Amino acid sequence: MNGLNDNTSFFNVYYGDTRPKAYIRLAYVTTGGVFETATNKTDQSIRLFRNYDTLSFEKPFLQNRLALEPGGIYTHFVYGSPAQAKQKTVKEKLPARSVSDSVVNLRFVNFFTERSIDVVQLEPAAGTIVSNLAYEQLTDFIKVPAATSVNNFVFEIRDHATGTVLTTFSEVNMLAGSSIPNVDWLFKARSMLVTGIWTDVGNFSIAAKTIGHY
Repeated sequence: MNGLNDNTSFFNVYYGDTRPKAYIRLAYVTTGGVFETATNKTDQSIRLFRNYDTLSFEKPFLQNRLALEPGGIYTHFVYGSPAQAKQKTVKEKLPARSVSDSVVNLRFVNFFTERSIDVVQLEPAAGTIVSNLAYEQLTDFIKVPAATSVNNFVFEIRDHATGTVLTTFSEVNMLAGSSIPNVDWLFKARSMLVTGIWTDVGNFSIAAKTIGHY
């Protein structure tokens, strides 16, 4: 998952130890994007190459070896600045789906550099949903109503120390002319990725995006 705090950043991902034969065929991951793959390797190499990089393609932007368990589901985050990129691997325990429970299971991931954040839910139910989520931390999955009575999901991201409103994230639940809630949210597990850089009050950049775990 590409959580770099530069909105123009994107890369190609390669699972292998040798030189890729054709970079144009590698998976392309935009900022805030994700690439999903399956493997039977428990010792998995991963190499990332920056698109349009002036460096030689013989030198990956990032590389790592992931120690995986058979049958496991993992999310590998790449975040921080392009000049000082970081990596974090999380073994997932995704919540089970229940068609009798009209909710989305939503998790919050804080890669807003060196700052703790609060998340206030504005719709469908007003109130603080996450408080003092530290940098590089993520919450458990939280149930959020996703019934036909919910028109929109709206969340406000705040800087915990100052209370500054950093951004408001909104996504439609009931699409126009539809009687069925957004199928990307209903019954699903999703992560909201918060990235950006804080300099001072009134001087920051931030982005929030949700990504589904299907």
